[in-house]
Amino acid sequence: MSALPAEMKIGLMAGPRQIEIRSVPMPVPGSGDVLIRLRATAICTWEQRSYSGQQANKFPFLGGHEMVGEVAAIGPNVPAGLEVGDLVAVGSASCGRCHWCMTGQDRACPRHYAGAPTYGDAWGPGGFAEYKTHPADGVYKVGDAPIEQAALTEPLSCAVHATRMLGLYLTQDVVILGAGVMGLMNVVAAKKRGARVIVSEMDPGRLAKAKQLGADELIDATREDPIEKVKQLTEGRGTEAVICAFGGEKANEQAVAMLSERGKMVLFAGAYPEAPLTIGPNKFHDHERQIIGVVSGDKQDFYAASRLIRYGQVDLSPLIQQSFPLSQLGDALDASLKPGSYRIVVKP
Repeated sequence: MSALPAEMKIGLMAGPRQIEIRSVPMPVPGSGDVLIRLRATAICTWEQRSYSGQQANKFPFLGGHEMVGEVAAIGPNVPAGLEVGDLVAVGSASCGRCHWCMTGQDRACPRHYAGAPTYGDAWGPGGFAEYKTHPADGVYKVGDAPIEQAALTEPLSCAVHATRMLGLYLTQDVVILGAGVMGLMNVVAAKKRGARVIVSEMDPGRLAKAKQLGADELIDATREDPIEKVKQLTEGRGTEAVICAFGGEKANEQAVAMLSERGKMVLFAGAYPEAPLTIGPNKFHDHERQIIGVVSGDKQDFYAASRLIRYGQVDLSPLIQQSFPLSQLGDALDASLKPGSYRIVVKP
C-alpha cells in the first residue's frame, strides 16, 4: 500500500450554515485502534439540525457518524481479524468490562461513543473527513457491499435495536408514525422480523417509498384519522407496537391512543423543540403498556445491521438520494435540508 499523506482534509461546521474545509495532520492509530480511509458518510438529522441551527451544538463541529471506509493502517494490540483494505462500517465500541457490557447492555457503556476525534478546537464523530482513527472493536466488516448502503449501517442498527426492544415477532402488528428516512429504516427492520407493518404519513411520496420498502398498510394522515384506521386494521384491538419516528406532541398523542392491551410505544425520534409527554398513568398501569426510548443500539444490533447489508438481505438503495464530494459539504448539507429529501452522502 502506498505511503499515507502527512495531512488530510476535514469539513467543519464553524457555526450554523458556516462550513470550513481545513487541513490537519494525519491521525495515527493508537493501541487498539485502526486508521480508516473514509469512503462515504451519510448526513443524519443531527448534522442537519446543527447546520440549520435548530439544535444547539458546540462549534466547530466535525459531524458525520454514518460512515464506511477501508482499513488503512492497524495500530498495536489490535486482535487478529482485521486487515488493511477491509471495507468496514464504523460503529459503537465498548470496554467489555463494565456493568453494562457484562449484562449485555453495552449501549450504556462509557466507551459506546469512543473514537470521536478532536482537531484543535474542533470535535465530533469525525465522518466529514478523509481519514479517522477508531477503536478496532467498533468497526464491522461489510465485505463488498455498495459503499453508499454500507454507510447506512449505523441508522439501520438503530432500527434493528428498536424492533428488538419491542420484541417484534411473526405477524405482529407494528405502526410506524412518520416515513422519513428513519421511519423507513424501521419499516425495513420490522419486515425482517416478520411483522405486519402499518405506516402513517402525510406526504404521498414518502408513503409510496414505504410501500416500496415493504410496508403492508398505508395511512394517509391527511385523509384518514390514523387512530381510527389502526383500530379498523386490527379488529378494534389497537396495535401491539408503535414506533414514533417523528418527534412531536401530536405523534406521541396518537401513539398512546392507538396502543392495544400490553402495547409498547417507542420514542425513536428526538423532539426539537421538545414538548412534554403527557400521559394518564392509569392508561399504562391498567393495560400493562410500556414506553421505550431508543437513541442508538447495542453492538449486537450494529453487527446484525452490518450482516444484513453485507449479504444483500436488505436493499437500502431507495433511501440514497445524491452524493457530494467533501469539498462541497455545504452544498450537501443544504440539499439534505430540502423537504422530502432522503439520505445525502458525502464522499471524501
